[in-house]
Amino acid sequence: MKKGFTLTELLLALTIVGVLAVLTVPILMNNIHNKMFATQVKNMAATIEQLAQDEMIAKRTRDLFDTDFDSTSHLLTDKHFAIAKTCANATDAKLNCWKTTATGKDKVTYKNLDKSTVNPSVTKSVVLKNGVLLNYRIDTDSNGDTIGAFYMDINGNEKPNIGGRDLFLFYIDSKGHVHDGDITVSTKHTLEQKITGCKTDYWYCFGALADNGWKMDY
Repeated sequence: MKKGFTLTELLLALTIVGVLAVLTVPILMNNIHNKMFATQVKNMAATIEQLAQDEMIAKRTRDLFDTDFDSTSHLLTDKHFAIAKTCANATDAKLNCWKTTATGKDKVTYKNLDKSTVNPSVTKSVVLKNGVLLNYRIDTDSNGDTIGAFYMDINGNEKPNIGGRDLFLFYIDSKGHVHDGDITVSTKHTLEQKITGCKTDYWYCFGALADNGWKMDY
């Protein structure tokens, strides 16, 4: 005599499968999104570094200060980026690009991983055709090691709007190389310190991601 499953047993099995799906699918989707964000950040940093090298070749110089990187208004143009939208100054950028000063449903609030609120210090900004929201400002340190800083939201105003996920800050030096915030300080941080710092201050997050092999598992 052949034995089969009872209806109760089938329903119980389906319930268990459903519960497992509810628990695991969000985790899997979050991992997929994090991998996508990490790849986009890596590619955008590489694109900017390549642009810096191309600029020095075009201007026949070994110093990025002699290129369009020495001027926000010269760099953030259609000459260098595929731009969909430009916000000309700090007020315009905060209202219409980053939307941190917008009102109602248009307002965007940025947070760190610990959910504390952050307010990116932005000036002229652009939205690229690939959706990246980009700000560049001249940021020269006392040693002349850095020339500028990039604030970037890899998917524009779309969520999650969290430092270390889609919001990042990184620097570029006078030789056209991209760095994390450690280039601006005398005391360097370990990977563990960057990962810990990233939870409360997105200043650390680009270094945490890059030093971690572009794995967003912090």
